[in-house]
Amino acid sequence: MVLRVAALGRIPPGLYHDEAYNGLDALQVLAGRWSIYFPANHGREPLYIYLAALPLALFGRTPAALRLAAAVVGTLTIPITILLARSWFGKRVGWLSGAVLAVTLWHVHLSRVAFRAVTMPLWAGLSLLIGTWAWQRGGWKRWLAAGLTYGLGFYTYLPVRLTPLALFIWAAILAKRGQVRKLWPGGAWFALGAVVAVLPLSAYAIGHWEVVMGRPGSVSVFNPTINQGDLPGTILRHLIRTLGMFFIRGDTIPRHNLPGRPVFDPVLGLAMIAGILRSAAQSRRRLAPAFLLAWVGLMLVPTWLAEDAPHFLRAVGVLPLAAVFPALGLDEAWNRFERAGWRWVGPTIALIGLTIGLGSTGWDYFVRYPARPEVHYFFEEAATHLAADVNRFLGTGWNGEGWIARKGEPAPNHWAFVERRLWEEWAAIPFLIPSTERVMTQPEEMPSDPEAVLLILWPHEEYRSRLDMLPTPAHIQVWEGPQAQGDLDPEPFTAYVAFAAERAEGSGVEPVARFAGGIDLLSARVVPEGETWRVELVWTAKTPVEENYTVFVHLRDGGGMVDQADGDPAGGYFPTAWWRAGDRVTDVHHLTPAETWNGEPYVAIGLYLRSTMERLAVVDAQGRTIGDEVTLPVPAP
Repeated sequence: MVLRVAALGRIPPGLYHDEAYNGLDALQVLAGRWSIYFPANHGREPLYIYLAALPLALFGRTPAALRLAAAVVGTLTIPITILLARSWFGKRVGWLSGAVLAVTLWHVHLSRVAFRAVTMPLWAGLSLLIGTWAWQRGGWKRWLAAGLTYGLGFYTYLPVRLTPLALFIWAAILAKRGQVRKLWPGGAWFALGAVVAVLPLSAYAIGHWEVVMGRPGSVSVFNPTINQGDLPGTILRHLIRTLGMFFIRGDTIPRHNLPGRPVFDPVLGLAMIAGILRSAAQSRRRLAPAFLLAWVGLMLVPTWLAEDAPHFLRAVGVLPLAAVFPALGLDEAWNRFERAGWRWVGPTIALIGLTIGLGSTGWDYFVRYPARPEVHYFFEEAATHLAADVNRFLGTGWNGEGWIARKGEPAPNHWAFVERRLWEEWAAIPFLIPSTERVMTQPEEMPSDPEAVLLILWPHEEYRSRLDMLPTPAHIQVWEGPQAQGDLDPEPFTAYVAFAAERAEGSGVEPVARFAGGIDLLSARVVPEGETWRVELVWTAKTPVEENYTVFVHLRDGGGMVDQADGDPAGGYFPTAWWRAGDRVTDVHHLTPAETWNGEPYVAIGLYLRSTMERLAVVDAQGRTIGDEVTLPVPAP
């Protein structure tokens, strides 16, 4: 459970739009608008969405709340796996199978993201378990329950549509062994339960065929866009990659896996090979290993015959049964050493293998995985930062930390503007922001006399006209959003720039320094921040400024320059020629202090024209030049 819940809202970082769409639909469910199938975002089965509604009702719109249903479903899959493997192969294999699944990074990750795929392993284990009980114990109630459970699987995730073929294969195996008569009349009750369960979805699919069935065709290897005219070669390459995903190279998409990491580490990988060989050897005599091999092989087809093989979401149908193979391998070693009289060796090997698996998963997932920049990009972390910025400004909703969203009304007369392209591109933004009535996406929607405004702007196009929405005079702070990169973007880019403005009247405070041209430095302070110093300046202009000045911030001591942080005001996003008379503009720079000093350190601040390097004069109250920079003391070394 710890692997599936610890830092649930932070690892993986962000909230991918597939997750956010599930959250948006779960909010619709809470509002009383229920659906049998959700057509947005290429169409989605409903089970996870309904499961996610409860934690959202309890905790509010947060990434952790949306993912909590996945953590619960993933955790419940472990005991179901134990019971299923135990009913097929005995008590020891059952416990080993549950332990293998518990430490497998693939399933840990599935249990930590709000993808509907996580529901399929739980359903697979549960339906096969109930089906096993019906086969072993008989009774129409058990067969009916097995059919109902099986039919409900079609509300989980796309690959379940391949499972009727698994049932056909099972029936063929029984027929070959002369046991098919055992399916009557239980099979009829099973079919009745399955039809009853799947009937509502079937009725929807008949009326919305393109919505329900459109996605598989677009990613199939039979699509010429995917196979590029080489269908046989594509099928063969995908088969090799799919079979190698367990031991050699796994899914390379950062949204699904630590890129390239195989499903199992070398120890559990060897155990899986041993388990496959054991199953193959026993499949002629026993149903369980034959069905295990057939199920896992069949559930690999959705990734084998689709683009991006191996694809851990499309292959999710092999779980939890794939975890049984390493358990069988460990059990085989355990049995052999027991027969040889070395009773302690078998459990020691199993313990070592599982401990290595646990350590490998913990290190790879909680240390290596979030340290990769592409993971942050692939989960669209910039969108969650943006939403948290808006919520903090409005004073309600998720503030970027914790599981629980703040409740209550937003701050009076506070408004936010978010560029429409950002609002529509990142579903996490409308999902995480509860006060959508206070968020505008068109400039004309902004109230005429707001007290405080937050502008979230797209910085790669002209945005100066947007600044007219800010109140005046105002205290303005500007910050740059994090880097983002879409799946098809060649390079990362700045996701957004934020302007926060609150109405502010003149304070009457004497400025730290006056500069020619009517620019005043109202305040300046140096604040230690870890290994750097934060230099926070507040500027104002008495009249509009004609030139774009660069700010210089120099750290000096008796030996000369130690560090400098020259730059246009507000990170270059709010040049001086855009300043309005009376506004106060916060401007932040960072310096790195020296380890040893050659004299008394100080910070020098001033303005200059980049084109000529000419400094702007510092003047006194009468406008007389008294220098070209102002100095500040620094924290004691």
